[in-house]
Amino acid sequence: MIKKVSYKDQIYEHLKQEIIMGDMRNGEIYSEQMIADKLNVSRTPVREAILQLRFENLVDVFSGRGFSVRPIHFFDVQQIIQARTAIEGASLRALIIGLDTAEGQEILAQMEKCVKQDMPSTLSDENNYNFMRTDMEFHMLSVSFTGNEFFIQIMNMMRTRLEQAMFSSLREQFRPIAAIDEHEKIFSAVRRRDTDDAIRSLVEHMNITENILRDMMDY
Repeated sequence: MIKKVSYKDQIYEHLKQEIIMGDMRNGEIYSEQMIADKLNVSRTPVREAILQLRFENLVDVFSGRGFSVRPIHFFDVQQIIQARTAIEGASLRALIIGLDTAEGQEILAQMEKCVKQDMPSTLSDENNYNFMRTDMEFHMLSVSFTGNEFFIQIMNMMRTRLEQAMFSSLREQFRPIAAIDEHEKIFSAVRRRDTDDAIRSLVEHMNITENILRDMMDY
């Protein structure tokens, strides 16, 4: 199951996906040895992966007992969305300013591919996880354009926590199709170099996401 290349990174991705999809449940205690036995690896890369998950606020680690998935509440989502809106708004503004550069054109092309090919290709209940990851990749494009290491680090730290909540929201009827339309609006505004509309479309998209999650989550 685990290839002999970067054990820690592969274990981290495996555990993160199980957390997002709810296969690892809140309140249960998991041990390093349990994970190591399941994946047929040593405990060292498992421990390293768990430490990264703790840094991203995905798990709580209990000395001598193991770790458990940290539950995410609506209050957490509100704070994450506020931070994301601020960072992504600044990033969209920077992208539009730099749209004439080779890097800007490349990001624009990737955004177009994301909304016109990648996201539609994952429109099925079985691929909710892949759709969600593609959704988040769209948002990371403008942030990566800024080259701001703090923006990128903060976004990556928040990304999985929001994915943890978003995975459930995608079960909403027609939500993936509506989400594509919302991303298309952001992309179209960027392509037109309409900064105000791009940020307005981003805020609208984030507000819709927040409202859906409000009805699904505990405070």
